[in-house]
Amino acid sequence: MERIRAGLRRLGKDLYNLRYAVLGIAIYYVTVHILFGQFCPMMIALHLPCPGCGMTRALMLVLTGHLQEAWRLQPLVFGWIFLAILFAVNRYILDRKPKILTFLPVILLLGAILLYLLRIKTGFPIELKWQP
Repeated sequence: MERIRAGLRRLGKDLYNLRYAVLGIAIYYVTVHILFGQFCPMMIALHLPCPGCGMTRALMLVLTGHLQEAWRLQPLVFGWIFLAILFAVNRYILDRKPKILTFLPVILLLGAILLYLLRIKTGFPIELKWQP
């Protein structure tokens, strides 16, 4: 039980330390949605999806049980979910930092670049195309 309390205290401290970053992202989100109707800076500037475009929508699809649609939109979302769970368990329950937590994000980022290159060649899902 003490391990859970310590993990919750650590989570509280982390959230407190990130308050300005979260506030900045929230201000950016509201501002660009009002001005451009988009969140992605690459989509706003170049009218092209970025390697991470669709990640938030894919996460919402996973959370609502639409796994096949999430896979079609952004298959790497499952890797990022796994990484988030692995990080949370290690940081807030086990209080350790395994080496895989530095290696796995690199693999996911390389996967995002490869997926992006594949989509440049074969086409992006319609949900990721510019819609003014």
